[in-house]
Amino acid sequence: MDSEYPVFIAAQMLRFVNQDSYLTLVYRDFLKRGHASEKALEILFNGNVLEDSVMTREYELYAKEGERK
Repeated sequence: MDSEYPVFIAAQMLRFVNQDSYLTLVYRDFLKRGHASEKALEILFNGNVLEDSVMTREYELYAKEGERK
């Protein structure tokens, strides 16, 4: 049974962040504030992708073929 919620994958989230100017801005700010890269990506995922159907669809576009279920 597939979950209706997306699963956090750091590499996939980074591909998404690199294509979105808002996410890039916030990601860089988190890094400047001392967050580790993966933690910053997870915070962005939890705050911007989960519970948002438009962002979830965009996030899913950045899955590599091997990562798709």
